[in-house]
Amino acid sequence: MMRYRSFSDVVEEARKRKPIRMSVAAAHDLAVLEGVKEAAGLGMIEPILIGDARQINQMAGLMDFRTEDFEVINADTDEEASFTAAKIASEGRAQSIMKGLVNTTPFLKGVLNRELSLRTGRIFSHLSAFEIPGTEQLLFMTDGGINIAPDYSQKKQIVVNALEFLDQIGIDCPRTAILAANELVMETMPVTCEAGRLVAELKADYGKPLLLEGPLPLDLAISKESLLHKGIGSELDGKADLLIVPTIEAGNIFGKAITYYAHGTMAGIVLGARVPLVLNSRSDSAKAKLASIALAVVSATNAAIPV
Repeated sequence: MMRYRSFSDVVEEARKRKPIRMSVAAAHDLAVLEGVKEAAGLGMIEPILIGDARQINQMAGLMDFRTEDFEVINADTDEEASFTAAKIASEGRAQSIMKGLVNTTPFLKGVLNRELSLRTGRIFSHLSAFEIPGTEQLLFMTDGGINIAPDYSQKKQIVVNALEFLDQIGIDCPRTAILAANELVMETMPVTCEAGRLVAELKADYGKPLLLEGPLPLDLAISKESLLHKGIGSELDGKADLLIVPTIEAGNIFGKAITYYAHGTMAGIVLGARVPLVLNSRSDSAKAKLASIALAVVSATNAAIPV
């Protein structure tokens, strides 16, 4: 089974592909343009830069980024930039959309606009990818970024979104753990009951073999030593590729703990639209932005458009 050891592996995989066109909403930001310039320079993307055209060209000039090589479209507001970026993808002129200097809400509102054809009927969900010092492979986690209180059906869609994305980037049959605070299904811990039900239904309904277990506490999902110490058998063997968190709070805390305590790097993609959406925060490093773009490139060049 294919595994990515680091974000460098993802970037190298993306560079093997034909570059995709990526529309960038509100591209008038130095950090955003730096990430776009690097990805374009590596032959991963052909950006379409949307926003304050004067600022875009001024900022690009400061970093020796030749915007005349790419399309620059003026937009006077965040809403206009987001809608334009989404419209370009809806028309098939871009295979991915990147969020620039715009808040997530207006950005996603543009993608969800009913005039466009980017909806799939699925829930939008956030997938994080972590490169953690001292580990041997990338770790993925969902959903710590978008859905505040998903119901059972939505959680099931969140898991499927992640499984299909990992399949698109070449990780066949990812080792997936549905996390809880206990490995036993207990009526007094509703999250464990939900995890057990998700495992049973997904294994029956998904249509492909799954390496999926739950409920599992984090240590049993990622540590073979913990499994041996507790005398517990697991097909995941303490090497989970994908962690499904029970709440957005758990995912948020987990992600920030990895970033700040373990000095890991987090990339992020939003799934559920007809094209992958690249979302980074302003505080994300250039490495994180490039990794997010690379994930979108590999996914977009492999994916069949969902219906």
